[in-house]
Amino acid sequence: MDSAVTGLLAALVGVGGTLGSAWLTQRRADALRREEWDRVERSRRAERADERRQSGREARQAAYTGFNASARHYLATLNDHAHVLRDGGDPRESLDAVESARVDYRRSYAEAQMIVPDTVLAEVRKVDRGLGSVYGSLARATRDRGREGDDPDSVRTVIRQGWRDLSDTRAAMRADLDVTGPTRDPAG
Repeated sequence: MDSAVTGLLAALVGVGGTLGSAWLTQRRADALRREEWDRVERSRRAERADERRQSGREARQAAYTGFNASARHYLATLNDHAHVLRDGGDPRESLDAVESARVDYRRSYAEAQMIVPDTVLAEVRKVDRGLGSVYGSLARATRDRGREGDDPDSVRTVIRQGWRDLSDTRAAMRADLDVTGPTRDPAG
C-alpha cells in the first residue's frame, strides 16, 4: 500500500503541477497583456498630447502672424494719417485707410486675446494701448478737437514707441514659438 499511496501522491503532485503551471502561465500572460495595454495606452496619450501641443503651437503661430501683420499695417496707416494731418492735406482718404486697418487689427487682437499665453498677452496689450492712444489723438486732431499732447510731435513720439513695442511683442512671440537664437542644424 505504501507504493500505492506513493503512486497516488506522485500522480496528484503531477496533476497539481500541471494545473499550477497552466494557471501560472495564464497569470503571466494576463500580466504581460496588461503591461502591453498600459504601454500602448501611454503611447496613445503621449501622441495625443503631442498633437494638442503642435495644434496649439500652430494656432498661436497663425495668431501671432496675423496680429503682427495687422498691428504693423495699422500703425503704418496711423503714421501716414499723421503725415497727412501735419502737412495740411485732406484726411478723408487716409482716414478710410486707418478705419479699414483698425477693423482688421481689432479682429486679430481679439483672436490673440483668446490664444496667446499671459506673458505674450502682456506685450500684446502694451501694443494695443499704444495704438489706441495714437488713434485717439489722430481722431481728435482730424475732428479739430485735439487735446494737449495731440500735437504732431507728441503723436510721432508715441508712434515711434509703438514700433518699439511691436518689436518687443514680436520677440516675445518668437520666444514662445522657440524660433529665436541661432539656426539649429537638423542633423546634429
